[in-house]
Amino acid sequence: DYASVNLSETAAPVVMESLRQRGIGIEAGLATIADAERLVGLDHGGRVLRVLIEISEQTQDEAFGAADGIEKVLRRAGIHRSILLHGENATVWPFVERAASRKLSTRVGLEDGKELPDGSVADGNAALVAAAVGIFSAAR
Repeated sequence: DYASVNLSETAAPVVMESLRQRGIGIEAGLATIADAERLVGLDHGGRVLRVLIEISEQTQDEAFGAADGIEKVLRRAGIHRSILLHGENATVWPFVERAASRKLSTRVGLEDGKELPDGSVADGNAALVAAAVGIFSAAR
């Protein structure tokens, strides 16, 4: 079992410690460089199960810049954990492509965006997942 904890939330360190004491894995949700810096400042920051880089910026340059900044903070601190790269709306597909090219994890669903890579509206989650699988298959 694991729980996802967003480092932007005030109580994140307390929640993470409570989960750690109960033997529950932690996915550290990072949306900003400040979130990454907060994570590396925690005693148990390097022991998370996975890092979720979840960017809300909607231009590709800004979103990639934020993600790169987060990864830089983690590398500098010696935190080398699995990364799940997650975009929303305009950045869903650029982040899926980036995840595929870097062999990172990702996720897609209607809560993230309703459009397929070609701009058409998906008829459901299955269509979004199929498109993501296609991108990952092409990247192999």
